[in-house]
Amino acid sequence: QELSQAWIMAQAIEQRDQVLAALLSENQRLQDSLPARIAGGTVQAADLLMARQEALALSDRRDDLQRDRSKARAMLRRWVGARADEALQGAPGPLSRPLDQLRSEVHRYAELAQYPAMQAMALAEKREAEAETKGDWSWEVAYSRRDRRWGDMVSFQVTFDLPWQQERRQGPQIKAKQLELQRLEAEQEDVTRRHLQELEDSASELAALNSQIERLQSAGMGLAQGRAELALANYQSAKGDLSAVLAARAQVRETHWRLIDLQAQRDTVIARLNSLIAD
Repeated sequence: QELSQAWIMAQAIEQRDQVLAALLSENQRLQDSLPARIAGGTVQAADLLMARQEALALSDRRDDLQRDRSKARAMLRRWVGARADEALQGAPGPLSRPLDQLRSEVHRYAELAQYPAMQAMALAEKREAEAETKGDWSWEVAYSRRDRRWGDMVSFQVTFDLPWQQERRQGPQIKAKQLELQRLEAEQEDVTRRHLQELEDSASELAALNSQIERLQSAGMGLAQGRAELALANYQSAKGDLSAVLAARAQVRETHWRLIDLQAQRDTVIARLNSLIAD
């Protein structure tokens, strides 16, 4: 889970940087075109200052991204070493198991897989304590070869236990082992219910994220991009001002970044669900 989250975070930062690089490139083209238009009297000199201000703001955001990239790569380096500096390739995979299968196989979750062994140990200790309440016996035959003056000797020995004061000695031990077994059973049930609750929460979160991502991809991004293109066309035809263009570009950036964030959240949920059962 930690490795998956570090990889997803690093990938999201790279995607945000690509969006920011495209906006900086657009800003540079705008700045390059403004001096001639200012000289021709079609735009005001203040527009160039506004474009430069946007470039400064975008550069500040890129510095923030550079800081976040260093942190993400450091986290990734914790898990994969020097390979963390390589370019990220591919994309996180889909759910490895359907949600219904995850519900039915909750007993196979990594955290729950330890309880059968712990319960078996507690049961064995309880039976051992119960065995001490019953008398045990043994016998032994020994042949001793001694000096001729004394003659050889054969001995027979029988030993047996006499459990006494069981209510003060063996009884409390049996009770403690029984309570430990009950504690493990109750804890296993509690952990099972917690996992099922977390599974349902993750399923609801995944459905909401998929819906939001689909809506942004099908409509949100197109609307933001269309607004930016319309604002630019109006500005180029002297029917609008540059502030509207810059505001529309900022909206495109925020919409694109929100899409990246939602995809990262979805991939994180899927990675968490995929790691519930350790193959």
